[in-house]
Amino acid sequence: MDGNDGGALLIDVGGTHTRLAVCNGPNGNIFPQGIKIYESRVYPGIDKIIQNYRSSLGILPKAVVIGVAGPVTEDSAGATNLTWTINAKKLKTAIGFSEVRIINDVEALGYAIEVLGENDIEIIHSGKRCLRSPAALIAPGTGLGESFLVPSENGFQVFPSEGGHADFAPTNAMEIGLLDFLLKRGNHVSYERVCSGPGICNIYRYLADKRICFEPSWLKKRIETAEDPAAIIARNALSGTDATAITVRTVEIFVSILGAEAGNLAMRYGAGGGIYIGGGIAPKIRPFLTRAAFVLSFKAKGRLSGYVSSIPVMLIRKPEANLWGLANYAQKTLTTG
Repeated sequence: MDGNDGGALLIDVGGTHTRLAVCNGPNGNIFPQGIKIYESRVYPGIDKIIQNYRSSLGILPKAVVIGVAGPVTEDSAGATNLTWTINAKKLKTAIGFSEVRIINDVEALGYAIEVLGENDIEIIHSGKRCLRSPAALIAPGTGLGESFLVPSENGFQVFPSEGGHADFAPTNAMEIGLLDFLLKRGNHVSYERVCSGPGICNIYRYLADKRICFEPSWLKKRIETAEDPAAIIARNALSGTDATAITVRTVEIFVSILGAEAGNLAMRYGAGGGIYIGGGIAPKIRPFLTRAAFVLSFKAKGRLSGYVSSIPVMLIRKPEANLWGLANYAQKTLTTG
């Protein structure tokens, strides 16, 4: 890492929140410290957030690792759900960093897996994990991130993808209706359009507009005025006897789609090392993930159902897991002094 103090600044850029922390090294404490959370859309770019963080911290390490929810090309990245463009050379000039590394946010999450504790990961579908096989990761949040992990002598190598933008493939009549509904509102329906925070809203709107489920007027008003309507829908679905049928059905459909796409990843990457579910949404709707519907969708792969059934599925429960992944990546890759 940085030749002066061995530390690194860690930045996890999400469509909703941007999280910053620092870690020590080399061979020191890689765990993130001094975590602060900023609302992404309040700021015109990452440099302003870094300046605010520096003001609160007093001094910054000379090296920085940034995880971005969007495609990364060499030394720059565009955040898919923000207007920001993050450029390594510009950050070096503007802030004075000696080293800047930019990686995909789900790549960062993949690097967290090998440093998280047992209590940070919960098995939601048992199987026989093959340590020599690849693993895969799916992370619904503001968008839908996907990556795969290949075991190596130095832990996992993580390879990001933009699989969340692949075409949505419905698996039943309800989902076919959802696809038709969304196609009439746009030219392309990806998995991200139905398996993310905005995806929850799209499913809800489909059920309401098509009058498949009754939408109470009080709930409609709350959702229309909410800053985070997906959170309102999810919280109501989890509210026990106060839950409405439309929110419960919305989350059930979301979970079914998530299970089906997780099963797709299992086959696509031969992920005998397991499927990991991360992102901001999954831990919050855990009770729905542990019901039969998720696993049934995960395993429903025709002639390969038996193969997919043997693959375990794990839920990442650590709130700031991406920062742990960035710290691990920094430890592995930044130059030491």
